[in-house]
Parts: sequence; C-alpha cells; structure tokens
Amino acid sequence: MNFYTKVVGGFVLLIAAALAAIFLFRTSDEKAIEQLLEKGLRAAEAGDAEGVIALVSPDYKNADETRESLIRKIRQALSQRLSPARMEGAAVQVSGEDAEANVKVIVGALQLRREFGLRLKLKKQGGEWKVTTADQAER
Repeated sequence: MNFYTKVVGGFVLLIAAALAAIFLFRTSDEKAIEQLLEKGLRAAEAGDAEGVIALVSPDYKNADETRESLIRKIRQALSQRLSPARMEGAAVQVSGEDAEANVKVIVGALQLRREFGLRLKLKKQGGEWKVTTADQAER
C-alpha cells in the first residue's frame, strides 16, 4: 500500500469517526428540537395553523413582532398552502433550558420554489421546547 492510499484511507476514517460522533453524541434535547421542527413543517404543509402555532411560546417576542402578529402571519401564509415543503441542515445547539436552531426550509417546486433560512431561539417551558424568537433570512 503506497503513502497516498494510506493518507486517503486515514482521511476517510477520520471523517467517518467525526460523523459517527456527531450522530451518536447528539443530546436528547437536540433530537427533541429536530422532531419539533419536523412536526411544525408537517403541520404547515398540511395547512394546520393551530399545529404550527402550538410550537410558539406565549413569551414570543422578536424586536417589534409579538406572538399575536406572528400568529396572523402564520395563518396568512398557511392559507396559501405550503406544499411540498422540506427542511435541510438543521443545526441545533442546546445550553440548559435555552437552544438555538438554524435550518434551511424549501417550499414549493419548480418556478414556485422558495428557499429561506430560519434562525430560531427556543426555551424549554413546562418540559416542552417552544420557539421564543424567529428570524428569516432569504436565500
């Protein structure tokens, strides 16, 4: 086995070990948040505004946007049917009872396709994770 093959093999093993560590050592809170995001996406795709609203904290506040104004936006957006919808690249960081999640959302298909990033802050309230702020970044 030549040196180049050994280097490539070692690199592949290093990447495999890193990926295994990422998937094996995710916390249960990170998994719960990812499942919460998937649940919200499925509710949005189904047009279930109440299912999406249930994920929003009663303490939601983002600059001048209140929970009530966010709820109006959710209802308006879901009246337009967000289908198909999918989520990619959820990155979740948990610190005690607080968490941040960054995710790319893809809605629609072909010419009607729209991609945007979401940066969410969450807080564990009553044993459940709830969204306390949300920022959207167009892509």
